[in-house]
Amino acid sequence: MAEDSPARGDSRPRPARPPGQGSGAETGYAVIGTMISGMAVWGGVGWLLDQWWDTRVFFPVGVILGMAVAIYLVVARYGAVAPPSGPQRNGRTPGGRRSRPRTQKGQR
Repeated sequence: MAEDSPARGDSRPRPARPPGQGSGAETGYAVIGTMISGMAVWGGVGWLLDQWWDTRVFFPVGVILGMAVAIYLVVARYGAVAPPSGPQRNGRTPGGRRSRPRTQKGQR
C-alpha cells in the first residue's frame, strides 16, 4: 500500500491522454502548420531544382505538390469521424420483431 503512493514531495505521474483529443484551436494550428510546411518544403525543393537546372517550372509544381500532399495528410489524420458510441438503433425490438412506425397524434 505504501509503495502505491508517491514519496513526500514527489508529484504523481500525469495520466496519459489518448492522442488526437486536443482542443479545437490545437487541431486548427496543426492543420495550418501542415499546410504551410507542405508548401514551403516542396516549394523549396522546386526552387532548388529550378536553380540547379536553370528552369522556372519546378517551383510552382513544388508548391502545388506540397499543397496536395498536405491536404492528403490532413484528411488522413483529422478527417476520420469516430462512429457514435452506444447501442445501434435499427428499428427492431429486442425480441427481433420490427417495431411499428411512430405516427403523429390521432393518426393510425
